[in-house]
Amino acid sequence: MHPDTVSRVRQTWALILPQRKSVCRAFYRRLFLDHPELRPLFKGEIDEQADLFVTMINTVISALEYPERVRPLIETLGARHAEYGVRPEDYLKFEQVLLETLYEALGDELDAEAQAAWREVFEALSQTMQAGAVR
Repeated sequence: MHPDTVSRVRQTWALILPQRKSVCRAFYRRLFLDHPELRPLFKGEIDEQADLFVTMINTVISALEYPERVRPLIETLGARHAEYGVRPEDYLKFEQVLLETLYEALGDELDAEAQAAWREVFEALSQTMQAGAVR
């Protein structure tokens, strides 16, 4: 991954960290409001999902330079999501809501370059998850 991508994602995530739980809860509220068909795929409460999501984002961001370190974990996560019923087209919904939620929290700090960086990271993540889903 390009160093500028890594830098932009880390810079913007650092701004989110103080409010990470509320941002991740807002993400799930928005996801389920915009895509109510996805709610049954998530068995836990929003707070529990938000905590898991924060942990996963932290893990992914910590390994941006060395994605092979977390690839098995991400593939396993993808397989688990497929078992829950997540389909390939659901990843696009997730990405859109994630970017909207980040923009709501960060405003102009999430400029076009930062959005492109998050897209790149999310697309790499979703490709790895989907690869794990077909194994």
